[in-house]
Amino acid sequence: MEEMHQPPQVGPTNMMPGVGGVPNHSNNVNRRNRVRVTLHAMMLEKLPLHEAARLEMKSLPSKTPVSVLQELLSRRGTIPKYELVQIEGAIHEPTFRYRVTVTDVVAMGTGRAKKEAKHAAAKAVLDKLIGVNTDGVESPIPNSLPDSQNLQELQTYGEEKIVNNPIGALQEMCMSRHWPPPKYSMEGEEGLPHERQFTIVCSILKYREVGQGKSKKVAKRHAAHKMWQALHEMNNQAPSVDEDEIVQRNANVNARYADLKGSKISTLTTIHSIQVSKFHKSLKSSTGVKLFQLQNTCFNDGDVNLVQFLQEIASEQQFEVTYVDIEEKSISGKFQCLVQLSTLPVAVCYGCGATSKDAQASAAQNALEYLKIMTKK
Repeated sequence: MEEMHQPPQVGPTNMMPGVGGVPNHSNNVNRRNRVRVTLHAMMLEKLPLHEAARLEMKSLPSKTPVSVLQELLSRRGTIPKYELVQIEGAIHEPTFRYRVTVTDVVAMGTGRAKKEAKHAAAKAVLDKLIGVNTDGVESPIPNSLPDSQNLQELQTYGEEKIVNNPIGALQEMCMSRHWPPPKYSMEGEEGLPHERQFTIVCSILKYREVGQGKSKKVAKRHAAHKMWQALHEMNNQAPSVDEDEIVQRNANVNARYADLKGSKISTLTTIHSIQVSKFHKSLKSSTGVKLFQLQNTCFNDGDVNLVQFLQEIASEQQFEVTYVDIEEKSISGKFQCLVQLSTLPVAVCYGCGATSKDAQASAAQNALEYLKIMTKK
């Protein structure tokens, strides 16, 4: 038993007894690797940034450009700043453009995915640091508002929502701050017919952002994204920057509508009330093939042409249907529409959808639901 409890050997090789009496050198190997990594890191910290970058670039085949750049700068107590500056192309096939800043060095990168664009930007800035000629690397898009100080917050502040619907996100921001809605104006277009470049300006209060893209829709999304980004960052730095202007605008609005307080607004008189009551009774007693079909129709299965069905009922019951498309989109970025039934009283129903036709169909469905309730026996 005493032979089984021999003290460990101590020596320059520090060999431990292994299975079957074979010495195990794994501890020594691990210790040497840790020492080598520590010495490498200490050496890189003392080197100028461009020389350290040159050495770190050798690990690119096994590491991504983003991780190489992150490790390079973290040893110096700083981090790269990434900014999503542009989204262009079709919604189902967008192209992302990132800008990365390292001290006074700025580079751009593009890609079909955000991760791909960030890696391209990181690789471009590493190339600049080591002095590689980077022809074709784009300069940053100029911004009329102050540069963002910590744009990485976008990664955790609903970035997906902004990328998917920057127009709706900006609208929500304005509503939450009781600001007027953003205004978009076409500033110009250039290029060949098959390579048009559109420029749209987004304005809120005294702020102005310019968006560009291969279509008006893309340019508008780009302008909205830049405005949201700039206002969000500026709000973190100076939360009350626009308070005076907002107060003044609200005062102007109050003055403009002050006369409404003394205005007489028409109310429902006894005669009108009797007419409405007669209409409801008449509608309930109405008969017709289409009205009967209405009571037995489900509108959620997608098999009914809603606009056509409403028109057929209107023809049968002798009232007119008028659709009014609303130019401004909803907060969620959908098309909006009103449908008016020339009954007595006039009925107006709202609808929204991904396209103008979808919005009309939605309004028609709401009108049909209204008629279904009113004519139920």
